[in-house]
Amino acid sequence: MTHPEPAPRDELLVADSFRVRVREGRAEVRGLSHHIDRFVCSTHRASGGGLRGLGNFLDEARFRIAEYGEGFPRWELRRSGADRGLQLRLSLRPLPELRTAIELRSAPGVVLEHPDRKGPNISRLAELNRSLGAEALLLDPQRRAVEGATTSLIWWEDGVLFASEVSARVPSVTERLIDEAATAFGIPRASASLEPEALAAHEVWAVNALHGIRPVSAIDGIMPPAPDPHRLARFREAIDATWQEVAPAQLRIK
Repeated sequence: MTHPEPAPRDELLVADSFRVRVREGRAEVRGLSHHIDRFVCSTHRASGGGLRGLGNFLDEARFRIAEYGEGFPRWELRRSGADRGLQLRLSLRPLPELRTAIELRSAPGVVLEHPDRKGPNISRLAELNRSLGAEALLLDPQRRAVEGATTSLIWWEDGVLFASEVSARVPSVTERLIDEAATAFGIPRASASLEPEALAAHEVWAVNALHGIRPVSAIDGIMPPAPDPHRLARFREAIDATWQEVAPAQLRIK
């Protein structure tokens, strides 16, 4: 008896997701223009520049996101498992529970495909987080911290804002918003690479577009210093000043 071959699966090439809130009847996203820029750049690289209709897709998606309201939508570029063609899709998803702190656990030896692009590794990293029961802390070959499975990491040392110096990681919109706020505040910034034990000696924030800024409560069971409450509140307020309307009037007129 022969069994039919399983249908080939679609391949997720690029993804971009973000939290949507509704204020005074308007759907809003933090740093929306940065999310658009990241998705456009990533789809261009993943498609070899041959993708058509991206602008129309984003305009229509913004209307649908605004109609859906509060949630956690995701733009996607997929390669069809059937004909290998490229497909732009919008996934409208409910808003998960928002949390204010996060625990990290090291995951050495994880090698990612296209580590600088959000999308190809989402399923694998989600499974890794489930198996660890915490946010996976991805390490480079020298066992230095790179990023969380779903977060970018920043930390503080003597009033200086640090981020990972590794370039082969997903460019974080929330990290960019924090960096812009630090520039406006006149706070010095630097980059470095630290092993998990050394990282745990500092106040560490894990940041992403869903939860915003979350202080790290533990790294491999080690508790970092408690966050500076004034500084934390100041930067949360700063990134909350970047909410942008998803479908503003000028877009609706087009």
